[in-house]
Amino acid sequence: MELGPSRTCEYIGSEQKEWPYVFCGQKSITGKSYCAEHYHQMYKKGSSATGAKKMEKLINKELADLELQQLIAEQEADREEVDV
Repeated sequence: MELGPSRTCEYIGSEQKEWPYVFCGQKSITGKSYCAEHYHQMYKKGSSATGAKKMEKLINKELADLELQQLIAEQEADREEVDV
């Protein structure tokens, strides 16, 4: 499984209303546009207490899965470097 190149977080703070925008710049989650902190912040949804908690659980699970995939990809890349 090949993952794309490492990207940086594209989060723009809500206080930024005009160009030029300043992005977060932290390493983004593989395959996503945001770092772990801003991904959680951008996709935190739910209008009711139970809906919010359920959505938060789903987001946390997705983040954990993505972090695991990224760790596996990094370990595979390290192994490939050693094998060369």
